[in-house]
Amino acid sequence: MDILQCEAELLHALPDESTGALRGALWHSCADAGLIDGEPFVELKRETPRRSFYDVKQLPPVTVACAYSGLEEDEAEHAYSAIRDWMHVRGYRLAGPKREIYLDQMLEIQFPLQVA
Repeated sequence: MDILQCEAELLHALPDESTGALRGALWHSCADAGLIDGEPFVELKRETPRRSFYDVKQLPPVTVACAYSGLEEDEAEHAYSAIRDWMHVRGYRLAGPKREIYLDQMLEIQFPLQVA
């Protein structure tokens, strides 16, 4: 299922008064299977009823390397590459799922950091 379709279903399942403006995706890399698995997230302004369709979790606080790009795939890949290069030069490793936050016509890409 497409990540945007998952996000639409999630938003449909949540009460409108509970959701904030922040939207994004967490990207998990499954190296053993050669897959990239993603899950959408939305900001919650208040408590929401628990349903089996979704999990309510809080994103853990992390220190991130961050870059911005347009929404086009080529632009995003350039930003991903720049962050990977920056991390490699400075001796950092990825400390969790990569985060994409959608900001109107921009994409904020975050890589949680851990010293290598």
